[in-house]
Amino acid sequence: MKCFKREVLDMINILRRVFIKNYTNVNDIKVREAHGKLAGFVGIISNLFLFIIKMLAGIISSSIAIIADSINNLSDMGSSIITLIGFKLAGAPADEDHPYGHQRIEYVAGLIVSIIIIVVGGNLLISSIEKIINYEYVEIQKSYIYISIGILSVSILIKFWQSFFNRKIGKLINSVALEATSKDSLNDCISTFTLLIGNIVLDEIHCLSNWGH
Repeated sequence: MKCFKREVLDMINILRRVFIKNYTNVNDIKVREAHGKLAGFVGIISNLFLFIIKMLAGIISSSIAIIADSINNLSDMGSSIITLIGFKLAGAPADEDHPYGHQRIEYVAGLIVSIIIIVVGGNLLISSIEKIINYEYVEIQKSYIYISIGILSVSILIKFWQSFFNRKIGKLINSVALEATSKDSLNDCISTFTLLIGNIVLDEIHCLSNWGH
């Protein structure tokens, strides 16, 4: 675990060094804004990737749960866009209407991200309950189960990296929005891990059913 964290920290520092000028001067407004933008872009790209691979896994395995999880990643991408816009607007200079600057916009972005997390979580809860009540058995090929397990495993690693990345950047620039995003990514790890366990159990059931025949 320590080795993994060290490698993640090295990767974060490489990204900061490549994309942010004077990246160590986090107290500078422009440098702080650049960190927020970097986190936003990383979130958009990684969540778009997760959305695509999970949607494919959900379709080939006929898993509504995985498809719903992919939609959650799409909403996470939307949250990253909001974070990106929030940091861009927060970095605007002071004017007559905002003599102390626009930093409060970042807190608004954090609030919007939190609301999205609650709404998406509520919708997933409702859809899950509906699927339990109206359950329909669908035969799934074993190879599809293995593909789903592999994709979900990769997804957990990426989401864990996202959480660590956003927490690190959030602490560096004291960002409420990125702290909220970090916690959301960690929650996604838990929900995706649950799906992973479900697919492993499904594989075991598949093996037992074939063994019985």
